Amino acid sequence: MIELENITKTIGGKVILAHLSLRIDQGDLVAIVGKSGSGKSTLLNLLGLIDGDYSGRYEIFGQTNLAVNSAKSQTIIREHISYLFQNFALIDDETVEYNLMLALKYVKLSKKDKIKKVEEILERVGLSATLHQKVSELSGGEQQRIAVARAILKPSQLILADEPTGSLDPENRDLVLKFLLEMNREGKTVIIVTHDAYVAQQCHRIIELGEGK
Repeated sequence: MIELENITKTIGGKVILAHLSLRIDQGDLVAIVGKSGSGKSTLLNLLGLIDGDYSGRYEIFGQTNLAVNSAKSQTIIREHISYLFQNFALIDDETVEYNLMLALKYVKLSKKDKIKKVEEILERVGLSATLHQKVSELSGGEQQRIAVARAILKPSQLILADEPTGSLDPENRDLVLKFLLEMNREGKTVIIVTHDAYVAQQCHRIIELGEGK
C-alpha cells in the first residue's frame, strides 16, 4: 500500500528526513513517535501527498512519486485518504451538518441518504444534538469528535492523524482513540503521529524517528 525508499527531505538547508525507508501495508495500525523536530509531521504530510518536495522513491496505491497537484494525486486524496489534525480543520462558521456533508461530496447517494448517514455517525460519536449547531459553538473535544466523524464518513482506505489527541482531556482522548481503533478493525490503515505513549501503545507498530531517521 505504502512504500518509502531512501526518502530525504530538507527545509532551508536542514535535513528533516534522511534516507528513510519503510513499508506500511493495508490494515496496519501505526504510531509515528519522536522528539519535537524529528520529522513526524513532515513525514505525515509526505505520506498524505500534501508535500511532494523530497528525494527518493514513494509509492502509494500503486502510484510512484506523484506530483502534489497532479490529477492522479488529487484522485487518491479524494478517494482514498482522510486526514485528522490537532486543529480539527473544520469550517468554524458553518454547521456540523455542512462540515460532515463535505465528506460525502463525491459519494453517489441522494441528499436524503447522505443526511441519514450524517445523523447516524453523529449518534455513533455521541453528538446527535449538534447537527444544526455551528462548529464554533462546540468545545474542543466535541470538535475533534466531529472531525473523527468526518473521517469515518469518507469512504477512505487510509487515515492520517497528526496529534489527534494532543489538545484533549483524557475522556475525549479515549473517545477519539476508540474511534480510530474501530476504523482500523473495519480494515482501514491508520497512521497516527503522537507524543502520547498511551496512544502509541495501542498501535500494532511504532515507528520512532530520531533526527529524521
